[in-house]
Amino acid sequence: SDPALPADDQPADTQPAPDAEPEPEPALFARPQPGADQPFVPLATDPDTDRLTLEFSRLGVGIASLSLNGIYETIKREKHVTLQEAHADPNGVMILPFALDKIVINDVPVYLAARNDLWRQDPDDPGRFTAEIADREGRLVARVTRRFVVEPGAYEFTIEQSLENLTDEPMTTVWTQTGPVDMKTPRSLYGGDKRRVRFGYLLAPERQGSSSAVTADSRLTPRTKLLGKRDKATGGYPLTDHVWPAEWTSQAGHRLSWIAMTDRYFAVAAHPVLHDPEHAGVEEKLLTEGDSIKRVVLNRFSQTNDADAPPTMVLSMTSTPRVAPPGGSVDASIGVYAGPLNEPELRADPVAVALGLDDIVIYNFGSLCAFCTFSWLTHALLIVLRALHAITFDWAISIILLVIVVRSILHPITRWSQIRMQRFGVQMQAMAPKQKLLKEKYADDPKRLQQETAKLWREEGISPAGMLGCLPMFLQSPVWIALYATLYFVYDLRHEPAFYGVFQKISGGQWGFLADLASPDQAIPLPSFMHFSFWIWGSVTAINVLPIIMAFVFFAHQKYLTPPTAATLTPEQQQQQKMMKIMMIFMFPLFMYAAPSGLALYFVTNSTIAIFENRWIRAHMKKHDMLDPDKIREARKNKGGGFIQRLQDLAEAQRAAREQGGSSTPVRQYKKRK
Repeated sequence: SDPALPADDQPADTQPAPDAEPEPEPALFARPQPGADQPFVPLATDPDTDRLTLEFSRLGVGIASLSLNGIYETIKREKHVTLQEAHADPNGVMILPFALDKIVINDVPVYLAARNDLWRQDPDDPGRFTAEIADREGRLVARVTRRFVVEPGAYEFTIEQSLENLTDEPMTTVWTQTGPVDMKTPRSLYGGDKRRVRFGYLLAPERQGSSSAVTADSRLTPRTKLLGKRDKATGGYPLTDHVWPAEWTSQAGHRLSWIAMTDRYFAVAAHPVLHDPEHAGVEEKLLTEGDSIKRVVLNRFSQTNDADAPPTMVLSMTSTPRVAPPGGSVDASIGVYAGPLNEPELRADPVAVALGLDDIVIYNFGSLCAFCTFSWLTHALLIVLRALHAITFDWAISIILLVIVVRSILHPITRWSQIRMQRFGVQMQAMAPKQKLLKEKYADDPKRLQQETAKLWREEGISPAGMLGCLPMFLQSPVWIALYATLYFVYDLRHEPAFYGVFQKISGGQWGFLADLASPDQAIPLPSFMHFSFWIWGSVTAINVLPIIMAFVFFAHQKYLTPPTAATLTPEQQQQQKMMKIMMIFMFPLFMYAAPSGLALYFVTNSTIAIFENRWIRAHMKKHDMLDPDKIREARKNKGGGFIQRLQDLAEAQRAAREQGGSSTPVRQYKKRK
């Protein structure tokens, strides 16, 4: 029979040596149940009211399959999304989500997932299962019950599990059960593998105070980090590794409330059962069944791209000790959320709100972009996007309008920045011949060259602050990164067509172009023999045209955005600048080839609007003759130096004073003039 968890490094079919001593009879064991040759009946659900369908395994009553009613893997609506399922390696070793592996009773382990004949399903209640524990003499000492209850209309189910003590002595029990199993490898690898492990926790008592609010971690732990590094000698991942408590949780005194595995759009979270969510206190929100959590890896020697048997993780949870009094029982129930990462759905669930599970939704790529992707900004953009959708009833049009709104708000900054960059470029071009003469005249005196160059800048009315003209544009980056992350992660765009599905309507549903804003545009389908995979794209099944359009738009954008090249650039610098333009025009669309069409639409729209915006700004500068070097110089003199210029004057005055042997007089004179 197949174990529910890999117990060690040996394959499942390893047998003891012929001359090995027989193992002694265990003091306690789960005894076989009748009807082991029959598979368990799936938990009956009503697709009109229930959102989950559960199928069970005989091993530890784990979940063989957990699928979402009404949510499909593709727009073809052929197969429901399966969030959790059983996994096996070539040796027959299995891992199952939410299986009861063992109960340690008075320090004696009783394995409840080692055989497929240990559990009996209640014929009148298909969600209820029982196992019996006996001693060496065959006397029944305990009965274990697991009952799966699906909450109608919610992505929630409860595993009601208890042990009934049938003896006259107390039983100290420690439960070990599996939690979530790895979610499926994403079809599209654009943006990377976004499978993560997330935690919800309560702070240390002295920091938590009277509040019972649960904190969702912001570490965004990637699945790959939890897998760890392969052993150099064997090439395999460590079989097990501790997940909770970890060093960062122990030092801070965090207490676990829930643990989840997530991907781009879905989450599976194990959490405590709350009978009264609105009035639940701190102790009720602690996941005592997850006092210690480790991750176990199946197929740990396999390659990541092995489609048949990739390395797969399961979380194994061990509870705090709890006592079943004589003739009494002990409860070890857990709740599970298994559904979309959709804020409206989560905020409509009282349990999710009470446990802070709604904070599990985060629009952040992590890594280098994490620090500048502000959650308040992504949520503000999402509010505007949803408001626009409420008006237009089309997500593609809403994305276009959102870009227009954002660019309109940022236009004053864009205009200020571009005017200064353009003026600085013109001034540098006009000054280039004079600067060249200075370099020739003072080639052997760098200090004098620096002084004369600064003097020339002042005479020409050029402020060093002009070089900072691109700074405001840089400061806009968090806005565009936030918008980018929002459109990538927001669940609302999944399987939503663009422009009211016009391309599907005119083709009778045969053309998949822009049929799903969360996937590449799929403009020209490729025959199956031409399908291929690429490491940054994932599976490619069609020619996408939006990235090609993006290349042309980027070319035009570069033409209008780039300020006039200063004559002081060396040929090598000019060549580097040219290469940078080529990379932006071709490499970025190439990288975006497998991007979701909603994101591609955002980039095309943003660059197209930027072209017209830049043309308008240039026309405005030309109309007001803002690029005439003489007028710029004259206006600078009439206006007086700015802050940077005043600092330059101060530095020059101090330098002159030092050369003349003076002290602070020039500084006082400068302050008086100011």
